[in-house]
Amino acid sequence: MLTVLAGGRLQALDFNFFGTNGPPMAFHGFASQGFLYSSQYNYLGDSSSGSFKFSEAGLNASINPLPRTRIAAQAFTYDVGEAGKYDVVLDYAQVEYTCNDYFGVRAGRIRRPQGFYNDIQDVDVARTFVLLPQGIYDARWRDFYVALDGGEFFGTVPLSVAGSLSYEIYGGIIRPKEDGGAALEIRNSLPASGRLDAIDAAEEFGGQLWWNTPLDGLRFGVAGGLVPELNYIIALQLPGSSIRVDTRTRAAFEQYSAEYLWKAWTFQAEAYFRDYYSESGAPGTHLFTWYGSAAYRFNKWFEAGGYYTEYYGDLDQTGNSLMFQKDAALALRFDATASWTFKIEGHYLRGTGLLQNSAGNPAQNGNGWWMLDLKTTFSF
Repeated sequence: MLTVLAGGRLQALDFNFFGTNGPPMAFHGFASQGFLYSSQYNYLGDSSSGSFKFSEAGLNASINPLPRTRIAAQAFTYDVGEAGKYDVVLDYAQVEYTCNDYFGVRAGRIRRPQGFYNDIQDVDVARTFVLLPQGIYDARWRDFYVALDGGEFFGTVPLSVAGSLSYEIYGGIIRPKEDGGAALEIRNSLPASGRLDAIDAAEEFGGQLWWNTPLDGLRFGVAGGLVPELNYIIALQLPGSSIRVDTRTRAAFEQYSAEYLWKAWTFQAEAYFRDYYSESGAPGTHLFTWYGSAAYRFNKWFEAGGYYTEYYGDLDQTGNSLMFQKDAALALRFDATASWTFKIEGHYLRGTGLLQNSAGNPAQNGNGWWMLDLKTTFSF
């Protein structure tokens, strides 16, 4: 890969592996480093002491070998607290064929569509904020939420004066990591005598529908999905013996989205519901989270935004500060060049429902606490 510096921006030069008359292969990449500091609790790492364990990097390539055909892949690594640990993974590797505007097919390791940001969480330039609302877009859960091995159908259907409908329908296999967000949450729920021995791959099916309204800049979306069976094995050390417990859980989710782009403003709101049911017959949990956000672009190098979000790990325990987390955030974004972005963000939070670190946060309550996030991203 060759790069040149033009107008303060690093630009990738395409390779022509198939000769001057063949299709070029484009390479792009990014790397980011962040810093987290919180006033009271350890959140997304050891943030109460200040944590630099907040970084990610990726390298991707794409080619259009035939008309209406695209092949793309990305290698990715990240580290957020105890999640990721810089393991290099195949983030996506997909083949896409678009028959026409109404219908296309995509297969391989694909990005899973859900809301505004699930399939573009690594595209830092696509948003104002350092941290997206964590009740929906948890930075530790990339291994569980972002990609799956399978396929999807997609397209856009015009509705004449009523706008258009865009759809994506997918199915495949998710492969949770033992150092990923789902595994961390399971470990956090275990007693001191328990450990997580294994977490298996699982099937997932779902889809997303967007109504692009006739009003320019206004759209509404709905997404839903089902994991029929998520299996994990825990080991419990009892006095004089040890037992292994095979736990099977079914998960279903739905998400509603609304966005309005008006002049230099971006307004967004989303609500997310997720239900867990155990095959053992134990009562399920019903998670709910929502947020509303606004951002304003002042000029080509400065943007500001804010959001308010509430997370409830179980709607049956909304008054329990260990199960909810409320977060008001304000962010400033500076684009030093088209390839280099710097962000600073402050949070005021109440509750500790998303900490996932009981050992590092032994005395939790519903009092307010603060968090500062810094992040710089370089891309080409």
